[in-house]
Amino acid sequence: MNNTRTRTVTRRALLGAAALSISALALTACAGGGGAAAGAGSADKVLNISNTFAPVSMDPAFSGNGRAGSMLQPAYEPLVRTTADGELEPALAESWKMSADNKSVTFTLRQDAAFSDGEPVNAEAAKKSIEYWANAGGPFSVNLANLDEVVVDGEYEFTVKLTQPNPDVASVFNTYWLAGDLISPKALEDPKQLTTKTFGAGPYVLDEAATISGKTYTYVPNEHYYDQQDISWDKVVISVYEDQNSAIQAFKTGQLDLMVSDPVTGNANKDQLGEGQRIVSDPVQWSGLILLDRDGETNEPLGNLKVRQAINHALDRELITTALFGDFGTPTSQLQVEGFAGYDAANDGKYAYDPEKAKSLLAEAGYPDGLTIDVGYVNNTLNATQAQAMAGQLEKVGITLKFTEWQNLGELQTATNQNEVGAIIAQSNSGAPFMAKFQTLDPEGSYNTFHSENPELTRLIETAAAKPAGQAEEDWKAVHAKVTDLAWFGITSALNVTYFVGNGVQVPEPGQSLIIDMAEIKPAS
Repeated sequence: MNNTRTRTVTRRALLGAAALSISALALTACAGGGGAAAGAGSADKVLNISNTFAPVSMDPAFSGNGRAGSMLQPAYEPLVRTTADGELEPALAESWKMSADNKSVTFTLRQDAAFSDGEPVNAEAAKKSIEYWANAGGPFSVNLANLDEVVVDGEYEFTVKLTQPNPDVASVFNTYWLAGDLISPKALEDPKQLTTKTFGAGPYVLDEAATISGKTYTYVPNEHYYDQQDISWDKVVISVYEDQNSAIQAFKTGQLDLMVSDPVTGNANKDQLGEGQRIVSDPVQWSGLILLDRDGETNEPLGNLKVRQAINHALDRELITTALFGDFGTPTSQLQVEGFAGYDAANDGKYAYDPEKAKSLLAEAGYPDGLTIDVGYVNNTLNATQAQAMAGQLEKVGITLKFTEWQNLGELQTATNQNEVGAIIAQSNSGAPFMAKFQTLDPEGSYNTFHSENPELTRLIETAAAKPAGQAEEDWKAVHAKVTDLAWFGITSALNVTYFVGNGVQVPEPGQSLIIDMAEIKPAS
């Protein structure tokens, strides 16, 4: 695989690298000067944004979700949006209704929307788009793995039917998860063009001539957007800054209006911002080790529960979280962040930091002299610094992490699908509890590449899924208690999604929407 590096790292090298990384961020924060955000007050009204991710594809079926899907947000209007308080609000769908058995949702579309190529947004178009998204084999198509059919009920009404209950299915069609980013039926006649062009119903359209793939993505107003008064910018430019040192320099000197960032950078720079510059941040994400090979197929030690428990007891979550994230993180060992359905404080008491207990568990598992685990991650500031910190702690009990670094999410997906490593360092968001099933717990989940399954966990999920959304809190607590007991993860921190915002723009709070939608950014009053 191209651009891939494998290395085994000593504790001294890791701790030194971690210190250098954090110091570099802090020093960079002192460079440059504050000032008005570029473009926001100029005549041509240009919105300049940075993101750490280059999109895997501009096709909603294959692009990364969440922050990685930022490049899609100006051009693709979703069916619904999730608000900061967790409620759904209309977008292309003006209303929706779940069935009593949680096995279908009926959407009614607004009647004045059109795609950027002029095609009308109607039920037939929605059916084609959703079926394409679900069947294309993209990284998050598993979210609709239980899709039965999409039925057209009228010109602007359609029903998504499932083979199994999912009380949160409407959330799959929001800005974060992308299934509701409807694509023009004319474009779907040749899906290959979706890789580099946009055919959505959002307020903007990608300007190919002004776009450099992997570097800079430029958007101009969509003349067919249903609410022209809601188009706030003459141009939106999203640039890729894989190096957050460079991004924070550009932000502080006024070259960026908004910077999609991470809690490491937020913590290092929170006290070094210019006048009017600020950080918008909410706790929505978990981060740490995903122990993929739970049956020990290629990394035999991980098939032993005591080894996975030892990993958890060897992690000093308080130290990692405080050192790397400060006020932008909270120590935790579970998938749901406090404030989201299924969170239970009791789970955070199950793996107290105890290196001696970790060593004892390793000896009981048959590894008194230690072991090595193959671990991979996408090479960015957040993953690299966390890798260094965790490796240093695990080495104290005899566990060596042999790292493989990938340059983007596409490489990660390819490698993990081929079971090249036994674990990865990654993050995913909390939120609608049923979504955790598809991402991390389902045998076909995108973060369950060895297809792990536990009968009791399956039963608990089925019980929770049978109840209406918002009425299964205790059931989801039982699900996450079981996940914690299985030690399928080595989570260290609940993290804040972190954005640097200039004084020329206003943005919505992320909250339970998990992200800031690029299409929702407005000029400051």
